[in-house]
Amino acid sequence: MSDKIPIDLGSVQKTLFLPLWGRAEETRKSNPMLLDPAAVRIMEQVDFNFSQAAETIDDLTKIAWIKRSLISDQVIRKFLQEHPEGTVVNIGCGLDTTFDRVDNGTVRWYDLDMPDTIQLRKRFFEESEHRTMIASSFLETEWLDELLVRGNVFFLSAGVFYYFEENTIKDFVLELVNRFPGSELLFDACSPLGLKIANKKVVESAGLDQTSHLVWGLENRETLLEWHERIRIINTFHYYKSDIPGLRNKLMGTVSDILGIQYMIHLGL
Repeated sequence: MSDKIPIDLGSVQKTLFLPLWGRAEETRKSNPMLLDPAAVRIMEQVDFNFSQAAETIDDLTKIAWIKRSLISDQVIRKFLQEHPEGTVVNIGCGLDTTFDRVDNGTVRWYDLDMPDTIQLRKRFFEESEHRTMIASSFLETEWLDELLVRGNVFFLSAGVFYYFEENTIKDFVLELVNRFPGSELLFDACSPLGLKIANKKVVESAGLDQTSHLVWGLENRETLLEWHERIRIINTFHYYKSDIPGLRNKLMGTVSDILGIQYMIHLGL
């Protein structure tokens, strides 16, 4: 009988294992771009078949997952330099380990995800005086009432928004705009072409079915500015502009950046 932790998650929630696996694989390299020993520990303990992902997901996708984490770390560290006692909310946190890398000892941190995911997350991470887990869909916005906000607020949403229709995300972002003026939001997006590539080469290749497909491809990031007059684009981060290993990766990555296939957007609300 296996002593590994059984997995009972919804279809979309299961996708959290893909970037977890990517971070673990990177950590095991001799010269990793990112160190995430927690990802290695979790991957070894859960009863989840990573073999199909290992066989089919290419280096460029894994690099994107690592760069997403590195960018998130960079932007949040800057936010905490300016607001040491600020509030950070990790929307759709999955088994993400951002807090462990950026914790300054004074941040008020919230990890938010679906109840089944939070139940699994609590097997590996503990709450503390300044770190709280909230079990809720981010769309059931009653959870916003639970936030004990100190200073400025930063919302992180990595690997989440493109699983929902654009109007659904728009309504949620407008809720943040109205309730937390002056807050910031960092999330990853992909183009309609990126959507097709991700569904074929990542989701399906990893053995997940169509219920795990991405659905929102952002045609033009400038359309975000039309959602509300107070929304502004602080920065856009492409994954492959900095040095990455491998000539093929550099060439394909350059094309991806030029076409805006996948990237992160930092918004002021």
